[in-house]
Amino acid sequence: MGGVPPLGYRAQDRKLVIVDRAAEIVRSIFRRYADLGSVRLLKQELEARGIKSKSRTSASDRVIGGKPFSRGALYLILQNRTYLGEIVHKGKSHLGEHPPIIDQPLWDTVQAQLAGNTAQRNSGPRIRQPSLLTGMLFDGRGDAMTPTHAVKKGTRYRYYVSRPLITKDRSDGSAGLRLPAEAIEQLVAGRVRQWLLDPGSIYPVTQRTDPSAQELAAVARNPPARLACRSGGTHRHRRQPHRYPCPRDTARRALRWSSRAIGG
Repeated sequence: MGGVPPLGYRAQDRKLVIVDRAAEIVRSIFRRYADLGSVRLLKQELEARGIKSKSRTSASDRVIGGKPFSRGALYLILQNRTYLGEIVHKGKSHLGEHPPIIDQPLWDTVQAQLAGNTAQRNSGPRIRQPSLLTGMLFDGRGDAMTPTHAVKKGTRYRYYVSRPLITKDRSDGSAGLRLPAEAIEQLVAGRVRQWLLDPGSIYPVTQRTDPSAQELAAVARNPPARLACRSGGTHRHRRQPHRYPCPRDTARRALRWSSRAIGG
């Protein structure tokens, strides 16, 4: 067989032979796409896990590959019938002499998901469901929680998950969290709505975790005559200058803490 063997294979006596470690990466790519239903999320997960493309050295000693997978490369892997033990010649697939890396059920699942996503993109305007709390949620160990989703029987379910669940790194014993996105977003929105209706209620919440909460509470009880609401705004009162956070910044900070204050 001519050309560069795809990830998971190497050439030996003009035939493809499986490279076990690389083949497991290919299987992981197929399995995770079947779970996630999104090449974009798959790319993010692979980057978080430090998984990179196959590297090789050209005849001119130039290193090719060894970089994070692009979305285009992932699409090519997911549609490469070589992994099914076939070869493609003039647009038609034939049974090859090399062993498959992917079994038929997993291949069929992935192809159906790819076809479904393509049909959805081409069926009119897309309805986006932004992850409103991206960068604001942290689990009990301080790990950032990443938005993700899964597609089951045509229904899309959104989640926020701890980083160890994405990277599969649980060496520290952390199990991580997996929260339904809609539920946590509604809870946080309800808290923010309450704070907007009663601004004074924000300070008892922030007092639990913010070292400057005492100062903020004092400002709420006895607001100065003039308070500049700028980034790092300064209020000058008589002799000593005092610096107070902008209330807008305080609200944003409280939103970041809302996940930690749930239930309290």
